[in-house]
Amino acid sequence: MKIFNLFILFFSITFTTYAQDFIVKNNDEVIRGTIKGTDYFSVFISANDEADMILPAKDVKNFFWNGDSFVSKGFANGRNFEYRFVKVIEMGTVNLYSFGGGTLVPQVKEKKVKFRPSIGIGTGTGGFGGMGMGGGISIGGGRNSAPERPAGAPAVRYFIEKPGAGPLKEVPMKAITEEAKKLEVKNILLQKIGDQPELKAKVEAGIDFNSRDVIEWVKEYNAAKK
Repeated sequence: MKIFNLFILFFSITFTTYAQDFIVKNNDEVIRGTIKGTDYFSVFISANDEADMILPAKDVKNFFWNGDSFVSKGFANGRNFEYRFVKVIEMGTVNLYSFGGGTLVPQVKEKKVKFRPSIGIGTGTGGFGGMGMGGGISIGGGRNSAPERPAGAPAVRYFIEKPGAGPLKEVPMKAITEEAKKLEVKNILLQKIGDQPELKAKVEAGIDFNSRDVIEWVKEYNAAKK
């Protein structure tokens, strides 16, 4: 896992310098170009800004887009094991990811293109921790078409993992965490970062358990573990 973390860090630094998006497939093949969007199930890239292709999460290790890193993670859905992309918020001894929310198509300067991505998302009940997401990336539209924005983006969901200490676990926090969820967030944090005395004291004395506070605690924990 440490090797994978260094791998992500290396490519993030390297490709930030060149300001180019890239995808790393499961066979370690690197595809460079311009990423046009993702619905968290697949990613749409213009490889070398020429050939358009869509890659499902199950075939991809990670990708770097618009300054952010995304990794492919497996989630149990009944008897099936499905892959989704999650955005890396913090990576180290403890990893923190987010899923959903935000704009899925980056703002880019208008240029002559043959195709533009159109992303549709529908939320519902089902797998992936109780929330299904349906839709997918479709290529369509003419030269003068603007990128289609989703009618409503799903709420941001957060997941935490401590490699070697249990599976990926959802943290039910929000920008303003619901009162009924605060104790659950607290208990999860004590499990993952409670072995650091100063942070344990902060968590035990916590009141709000909002996403901003939790992110800062995880970052502080990883910094102390370096």
